[in-house]
Formats: sequence, structure tokens, C-alpha cells
Amino acid sequence: MTPAELYRYDVNGYILLKGAIAPDELLRLNREIDAWEERAAVDFRAKAEGENAEVRYDDIVNQEPNLVDLAAHPVLLPYLVEMVERPRLKSTWIAFKWRGGETKLHSNHTPSITHNFYHFNGQIRHNLLNVMYAMHDIAPGGGGLQVMPGTHKANYPRPPGDGLEDMLVELPMQAGDALLFSHDMAHCSRNASDAVRRTVMYTYCPGVIANSFGGDRLYDEIFAAAPEDSWLKYLTRRANGFKETYPQPAHP
Repeated sequence: MTPAELYRYDVNGYILLKGAIAPDELLRLNREIDAWEERAAVDFRAKAEGENAEVRYDDIVNQEPNLVDLAAHPVLLPYLVEMVERPRLKSTWIAFKWRGGETKLHSNHTPSITHNFYHFNGQIRHNLLNVMYAMHDIAPGGGGLQVMPGTHKANYPRPPGDGLEDMLVELPMQAGDALLFSHDMAHCSRNASDAVRRTVMYTYCPGVIANSFGGDRLYDEIFAAAPEDSWLKYLTRRANGFKETYPQPAHP
């Protein structure tokens, strides 16, 4: 990461990587994701009135082989290695938001749990770094992530209730962009357009943190199939406290 990127990320809590996925790769991936959106449309129509207009499939990398390599995308790796200590893939999902689909304002950060959030002591460190790939363009009002820049470092808890909307910044994206952001930064989204928002999410944590679900064996099949000494193999290794279970490759 350049000094400017480090400064911007540390202050804001996010960075947008334009064109992270090459056009030909994006076209290939979207052909596969089309089938997932067709499935999601069926599940969406089956929702009861008033339910959130979003369909999300968790642990997508164990269901869609074509999305496995994005977990260790070479454009992402320098940022991941810079900002997460001994990184591991924590969770993945694919999400489709129709008009009205939303994610409520939330974050991990609270000043009362000082061991459990983004911090800086000569180097940026995360307990949870999110990477969101836009598979289609996300125009203003189209469900782009809305963030409160800097809230990952707030010294006071976020007040409950309304009254903070003026702090939200919407982040439109183009197809192929990757948005890296601290989960400790307050964020939300809502699709107010007629376009379906199509995104794939990967989250990363330090090697000492276990998987969100699925237990230690969650990524065993991907790990076994990944090339030796590859970043994909390293990122899908099992957690084992401070003891590494597979050697970290040379920095990208």
C-alpha cells in the first residue's frame, strides 16, 4: 500500500479499488452468477410481504467453485497482508438486493471492548476486514454501501436511534470494483432503484480467530485442492490460536 492509501484508509475506514476484476474475468464470473440470481429470484418471490427484499447465500465458496479464486485475488493480497495479521478467510456470501432491500446500520466497534476492533500501533490491524466485489454497476441509490467514515476509531459509542443520517456517505461502484472496509466502521445499505444489486463478499480475520460458522473444517476441501505454497491454501488453513497450521507465503 502506498503512504496515501494507508493514510486514507486509516482516516476513513475504507478504500475503493477500481477495476480489481478484469473485464474478461468479470464476464466469466457473471455468467456463473446468473444462475444464482435466477435461484434468488425464486426465493425472493417466495418471501412473505414485508420481508427484506434481499436474498443471500452464505458460504458461497463451498457452493460455487468459480468464486473460490476471488478469495485470494492478486489485486487484494497486498492490502490484506498489510492490514491483517496472519490473515485467514472467515466468511463468504453472495447477495442480491431488489428495490427496498436493505442492511441496517451496524458495526463491530465499541470503545468498551478495546481488544476487539480496528487499531493502529505503528501498523493497521483488523479483527475483521470486509471485501465487497461489485459484479454489476451500483449507481447512486442502487444499494451501494453507505458508511460513516472514521467511526471505526470513535471514542464514544454510537448513539441509538435516528439523527446521524447526515454522517452517511454513499459509495457507488462500477462492475469489477472491490471495496475494502473495516467492519468496525458503521455501515448500511438500501436499494432504492429498480436494478438488482449483485455483490460477493469475503471477510478476513487474524489467524487466531475461528470461523463464524461451519467449524474448523469449513474450508478443508478448498485447502486440500489449493496449490502448495499458494495464498489460497494459506487463507483457507485451519485456525489454531497463535500456532500457525500452514506457512505464510512470501509477500505478494
